Amino acid sequence: MFVLVAVWQHSSAQAKVVTVSPAGSASAQPIYGVNFITSAEDPADEQQFLNGQATGAAWNRWPMYWFNIEQSEGNFVWGAVDTAVQGDVTYGFKTDAILLGTPPFYLTSLRHSEGSRRITVPPTRQSPLALEAINTATPVGLYDPIFTDGSDIPGLGKNINPENRWARFVSLAVNRYKPGGVLAQQNGWPAGAGVTHWEIWNEQDYVFFWDGTVADYGRLLKVAYLTIQQTDPDAQVILGGLSNINLSSVANPNFYNDLMALYDADPLAITYDYFHDILATHSYFYAWNSWYHVWRAQNTLAVRGLDKPIWLNENGVTAWDDYPGPVWDPQSGLRATMSEQADFVIQSALYSTFAGADGIFHFQLYDGCGNQPAGTDFPPHNGELCDEDGQIPGTDFPCAGDANGLFRNPPDAVCFRQHPNPESPRPNFDAFRVLTNYFTGVEPFWRLRPGGSDPANGPQEWIAFYQPATQSRVLGMWARFGQAETAVVPTTNQSGQGLLITPDGITETVIAQNGVFTLTLPAATNQNAPWDPNLYAIGGRPYLLIEQDTLPPVLSLTAPPFAEYHIHLSWSGADDGSGLVDYDLLVAVDGGPAQPWLTQTTQTTAVYQSQPFHDYTFILRGRDRAGNVSGDTAVTVPTLLLPEKAYLPHISR
Repeated sequence: MFVLVAVWQHSSAQAKVVTVSPAGSASAQPIYGVNFITSAEDPADEQQFLNGQATGAAWNRWPMYWFNIEQSEGNFVWGAVDTAVQGDVTYGFKTDAILLGTPPFYLTSLRHSEGSRRITVPPTRQSPLALEAINTATPVGLYDPIFTDGSDIPGLGKNINPENRWARFVSLAVNRYKPGGVLAQQNGWPAGAGVTHWEIWNEQDYVFFWDGTVADYGRLLKVAYLTIQQTDPDAQVILGGLSNINLSSVANPNFYNDLMALYDADPLAITYDYFHDILATHSYFYAWNSWYHVWRAQNTLAVRGLDKPIWLNENGVTAWDDYPGPVWDPQSGLRATMSEQADFVIQSALYSTFAGADGIFHFQLYDGCGNQPAGTDFPPHNGELCDEDGQIPGTDFPCAGDANGLFRNPPDAVCFRQHPNPESPRPNFDAFRVLTNYFTGVEPFWRLRPGGSDPANGPQEWIAFYQPATQSRVLGMWARFGQAETAVVPTTNQSGQGLLITPDGITETVIAQNGVFTLTLPAATNQNAPWDPNLYAIGGRPYLLIEQDTLPPVLSLTAPPFAEYHIHLSWSGADDGSGLVDYDLLVAVDGGPAQPWLTQTTQTTAVYQSQPFHDYTFILRGRDRAGNVSGDTAVTVPTLLLPEKAYLPHISR
């Protein structure tokens, strides 16, 4: 239930603490994807594809495991991958294809592990992309030349060097699945259908996925990029999604910066765009980190004068209060309730998009097996099936799993087959649909933390976006801490009408009273961060308020009370609904008609050349992104011959 009351508050009571994206500077984002709508190892049936379509996502992200394809040296078995790619094409999904996993017969050495034991991520991570230790190794031949002429430089008619096994695999995969490639020709795909985006490995900053050095991965990415340039110059190469795990014993939190520093010294890096077109990064559990990880990546690019798309292509939090989660343990670390899980979906998307993310991918469509071994299954229970080690007695299987899917598993799944409502959506599905329905084609606008003495760190989070197609402001709001908050939001349109949306997809048309909306923001409740029990890792229930911007900018114009030969002017404007684009400044002399002086300018200061003994009237108009034009703001400046050392105060209108 939304609480709306009549409240008057001046619109400038809180200063904007972050302002980004002046008119036209940002592309409309984000795109949406979901991990594992289908995959080679777990092909989807029709219902699973239909559920994937129901999310509104356009992209499917899944791995092409090298070791499952090249099953012995030079023996490539493509059938399962063919089926998965064909499924994406048939059901209209674009594919983010992850190339990873060294075949055991191409092993060089292992720095952190021995043998072929299964390495999985810790229980708090949500990824079925786990590798055998042997598959994390740097492959043999990686440092051999890419092409048979002994060079690494693509060129017309060049052939891949078969001694560089990684280059050979990448070339074969791209040639097979690209638009117009082998499978497209075999199956009669329409023009443009096929894999156009290739992600090179996954979480290579994490030893459980990459056992080599930063330099080894740098070579892996470089070889892949230059090979793909040769095989399909129109393809996009994605730097493998970063785990961002801040634990130096198992991960390198500075991996991207270290990698880019290595490329700074590579003479081919500038020519070939630092060997990637898109950066991918991951964020789990702590919603604010979705802003932070994207922001850090932007900084690494910016210091080099680079501007690349950034995809948050793994993103989510697992629920404890639904099967197969530990429903008996509300304090379960890095988990959330299903309601908090849905709130995370909205908050993470707004944080990351404001930081500049161009794509958001939820992890994942179904629960799958999560971090648990294949075959893990048990009936719903309240902890009575667990031994002291968290296992099902007499087995090697855990007694709880990861409830991270937008849908629960079906009854014929490999794992977790016994939910009483199999293959049904969770609340996070509704939240994701809110994003794909309403949070599209947006550009970052401003961010504010009101409600306290410090506008940079108040108890409320407000993040605003502009939606050019509808000329609307999309404002996300939630409480940051454990108390409910009252948000007082000035309207952006003359009718005072807005659309209020909650993560469950419920919408309500609301009307501002005395020019403002007053909303009660529910308190945050999630304190499941093991490193800080006082942290609210997920804010309270978020609201989206969407309003068309029909109000003009508010302007001010400053000029001296008198002048002589030069009139110094300054002006400013504010528009919280869509953002101010430019100004027109006109001038009239001695009461005559106003003539244009500065037109569609973004300047905020100017000097007018005048003559003594005249009255100059300056008229300022402002225009916002929605096309609203302000009324006239005018100031008149008489000119005269001033005595030496006269003091001129300034006046404002």
